[in-house]
Amino acid sequence: MSDLEQQLRRHFGHAAFRGPQRAIVAHHLGGGSALVLMATGEGKSLCYQLPALVRDGLTIVVSPLIALMDDQVAALQAKGLPATCIHSQIERGERERRLERAARGEVKLLYITPERFAVPGFLDGLRAIGVAAMAIDEAHCVSHWGHDFRPEYLKLGQVRRELGDPPVLCLTATATPQVQDDIRAVLRLGDAVRYHTGIARDNLFLSVREADGEAGKLARLQAVLDRTGGPAIVYCALIKDLARLEGELQRRGLRPLVYHGDLSAHERKAQQRAFQERSDALMLATNAFGMGVDKADIRAIVHWQIPRTLEAYYQEVGRAGRDGQGAYCELLYASDDVAIQRDFTEWANPGAAFARDVARHLQGLGDRLHAVDLDALRAVFLGKHRRDGRVETVLRLLRSGGCVTGEIGRDLQFVRPPSDDELAAWLPDDKRQSDLLGLLRMVRYATEGLCRKRTIHEHFGFDDLQDGCGSCDVCADAAAWQDARLPPVRPLVVGAAATAAAAATDRAPVQRGDWLDVAGLGLCCVQRVHYRGSSWSADVERASDLAVHAVDLAKRRWQRVAR
Repeated sequence: MSDLEQQLRRHFGHAAFRGPQRAIVAHHLGGGSALVLMATGEGKSLCYQLPALVRDGLTIVVSPLIALMDDQVAALQAKGLPATCIHSQIERGERERRLERAARGEVKLLYITPERFAVPGFLDGLRAIGVAAMAIDEAHCVSHWGHDFRPEYLKLGQVRRELGDPPVLCLTATATPQVQDDIRAVLRLGDAVRYHTGIARDNLFLSVREADGEAGKLARLQAVLDRTGGPAIVYCALIKDLARLEGELQRRGLRPLVYHGDLSAHERKAQQRAFQERSDALMLATNAFGMGVDKADIRAIVHWQIPRTLEAYYQEVGRAGRDGQGAYCELLYASDDVAIQRDFTEWANPGAAFARDVARHLQGLGDRLHAVDLDALRAVFLGKHRRDGRVETVLRLLRSGGCVTGEIGRDLQFVRPPSDDELAAWLPDDKRQSDLLGLLRMVRYATEGLCRKRTIHEHFGFDDLQDGCGSCDVCADAAAWQDARLPPVRPLVVGAAATAAAAATDRAPVQRGDWLDVAGLGLCCVQRVHYRGSSWSADVERASDLAVHAVDLAKRRWQRVAR
């Protein structure tokens, strides 16, 4: 047994490497940088974790999602491995203690969000410690042409330069040739070697079913869930559609978990934890859910509406079947749903002039900025078109670019105006047209009746499926494939059991949807539950006028009301 295999067994308990893992580890330990493209579940994380534990010095791992890094750090610490993370949801004193541990050599893997480099003094602190290597997870976030562009990723090439150009692994599961070129340019990879395992997932069956209205979608969803059992994820494009679907499934005896942007941070974490811990749970989610989920036995992915791009679609279905067993993925297609994604595409491309006007308006508000809410800002720039999401896009770009901090309506602060160069980098003139072409490719995937997997493989630059895939609804019989490849059906949780399962992971005194009699407010319905510091609070909607009030559950008198 070689030294690397011994280190693999010692630190992770694995008997052998998978695919190109050993070659990547050896290359990186030798001081080499690389672009690593590996399908979801194929072990990208080990490619930088093992070298970090073997080499001297500190490895920093840049990750875009706090939940993802928390899960990875927790898994490493459970093995007794020296890893920690620093992000905005950790109190300042604890962040400083963790950085001091890294300086003393007690930490080998330090996970951070890309926004952390904008904090004054943080980069200087890392320079003083010395960084032996870097890993950039979800590296496709550097590209405007990818499906999850993050402006803060554009600064990582300069960060790497200022840290002395340590060897770097740039890792992603989904990157077209154009996105790969962007990763190389932004992160200064040059001609660094590329490791690519392809994108083939023979254990996933891809299907598109044209649905006749919501009733048709519900009937088809029920049929998929009945055949596949759990766990399963149903992706919805709109929160209002997700809420309506939740109600319909509850009337059918199911109690699905939910995950979307209108939940509090506490609720999102509790719902995600409940999904990960159960073997029979159903999750209804927007595309905000999934990047931080490391769950091997997801048996079904259903898209309630068409996604915006093939990249986003393939990343989402790629979360199924990581245990190697069969998983069924179906898109419920309705031509009317394309308009939803067309709107999202327009909202994601507000234009540099619009973004500049929003920034100037925020700057001009001065001390009044903290009192402005989103509706007021929409009214200034959008008039009656309140569903238009361009203002939210600009706020997200300004926040990730370090031009504003905090949240609108709560603690928003203006730091600086964006430069013309930044706006041009965030919102290039041709991005809108490119995004619309991406949506057109997604529609063609759903409607042209060609091999689903060949269409996807060619989109990502592969020409390896000339004779059909044998695992899509164009090339194979779905029922026969399910009988041959899916494990035995396990029924999804029904009735109150699912609610109890979610509550078991969540010690909150109230749950979303509870009815309370609150002193001074009367009958109220709980909309969100928050946990900050060591106290619980809730946003409640008063039944008499539908006004939303914040209630400190420790200081305000209340009692639960049976309905």
